[in-house]
Parts: sequence; structure tokens; C-alpha cells
Amino acid sequence: MYDAWRNYANAPQAGATVCPSNHIEEGTTRCLEIISNDEPFPVIVTRIDGDIYCYVNACPHQHLPLNYRSNSIISSDKNRLLCSAHGAVFDSKTGNCLTGAFDNLDAIPVFEDQQRNVCIGHSLP
Repeated sequence: MYDAWRNYANAPQAGATVCPSNHIEEGTTRCLEIISNDEPFPVIVTRIDGDIYCYVNACPHQHLPLNYRSNSIISSDKNRLLCSAHGAVFDSKTGNCLTGAFDNLDAIPVFEDQQRNVCIGHSLP
């Protein structure tokens, strides 16, 4: 389900700022926390082929952050996100699990606002 991220108790509201878009360089992945309801909400943000993708930073296996044991969670070809705790592999653009019998990462829709911030939700027309 595309909106499964909303089921987390401290999921941020639509429009919440994730980070300035220039903090996500092409081919990089950042693990960040958004403060929502006075609690941290962990996200993974990556830029691939100019597009920004965002996921809840929780491996579906045991809900540990993908960077639990290492901050190196993107493959050398930038096509896969790697769980440092279990070795699960996910597609960078879809969050779909590519190995094991795990569920997919929970994708979060994001857009770039007029101030060039990455924000949660869908862009306005």
C-alpha cells in the first residue's frame, strides 16, 4: 500500500519539510529524522536519475533502520538499498524487496516546493 507510512504513530503531516533538496546529491542516500508530534520519524531519502525517493527507514523484517549497523546502505550501482542488519535488498526507485520473503519498504511521496525543500506529500498543481 502506497500510504502505509501514514500508519506509523508519529508519521508527519503532508507538507512537512524533509530537508533542503540540495542536501540530496545525485546517487546519494541520506538517513534523516523528521520531528513529528515531538518524536523523531526516520526516513531514507535518495536521488536517482534526478528524481527524489523517500522511504520510512525501517526494514520490514524487524523494523530496524536500514543503517542499523552501517551507513553504507546504497549499492555501488545506486540501484539497490541494503539493510545493514539482515542483508535484505530493496529497489532504490520502488522500495520493492528484491531478496528474501520480506515486505517492501514503505514509500513516502515527496515533492520539491518553491523554496527548493523536499516536502512530504504530492506537489500542488
